[in-house]
Parts: sequence; structure tokens; C-alpha cells
Amino acid sequence: MKVDQRIIDRSSWDEINIDNWFKALIPPSWEVDDDDEEVIIFDPDGFGELNISFLEKVNGRSKRDIASEIIAGWADEFGQKIEYEASIIKRSRDILIVTADFISDEPEGEIEYWRIFAVIGNRLALDVNYSCDIEDRSREEEIIEGIVDSIELTEEDDIIEALTRDEEDK
Repeated sequence: MKVDQRIIDRSSWDEINIDNWFKALIPPSWEVDDDDEEVIIFDPDGFGELNISFLEKVNGRSKRDIASEIIAGWADEFGQKIEYEASIIKRSRDILIVTADFISDEPEGEIEYWRIFAVIGNRLALDVNYSCDIEDRSREEEIIEGIVDSIELTEEDDIIEALTRDEEDK
């Protein structure tokens, strides 16, 4: 299931560059909250939010293995370890994007929809998740897929070294 770019016209979208470790396109009305831990992308009048976290250096491991670990970790978190199906939505020489959907019961009694994306480059990996109320799950789906499809990882040596130093300092 690859994003059909004829459905989503991203020509008017804004480019964001997050600490030189990834770039993406977002609709003009959407906002970005960036801190040291994660990046949150959302429409202030929307239904959910997209959270992006840097995971690790990828050297020496296959993209598919790392993507499987990310998705399986979320499945375990939701208690659905054997009840999910993951699919590849983008594959090229430079990037692999795998996704899975989950439904979770929140402590407040609400039912949440979660869409998980593992974005794996040659040297970097991102854990991307979108959550909203279950009844709103299709309202921003095309936009979320368009944002994730537009992600470009920055995998230059100086960026990798800076990210490694940041992780060691934690």
C-alpha cells in the first residue's frame, strides 16, 4: 500500500527540517513541537498527533529486522503480540517504511486508534506513531500517510556522530 500522491497534493505543504536528522512535508495549518526526546506534529484543530522519535544507529542490522522490532515492541505494549499484521508501504535502496494498526483501551475508558510506522534508513531509524480516538481514525489518515511518505533521513557522518554523542550523554 504505497501512498497515492494523486490523492494528496503536497505542493503547498511546508518543509520541516528537524535538527538535521530528518526532513518532511506537513500541511501549512499543522504545527511542530520539537524537543530533545521527540517531535510532535499535529493540526491544532485536528483529531490526533504524530509522534516521531529517533531510535538508533542501524549499522550491521537489516532494515527489515529493525522495523520488525519496532512494530513488535508496540504490539507487546498493547498486549497484541500475535494479533497484528504489518505491511511495507515504501521500500527503496535508501528507506524502508513498515506500518501496523492497533486499537487500545485507555485507562480513562476511551478506545484509542494507533498507527505505527517504522522508518528505517541505511544508518538511522525512526519510531513514528499516530494516535487518535477510534471514531476519528480515518479523518487524517491520508495526511498522516503523506507526511510519513515524505520523510527523508539525513544520514551524513557528522549527523550520525552528533546523535551518537547525544545518546551517550543521556
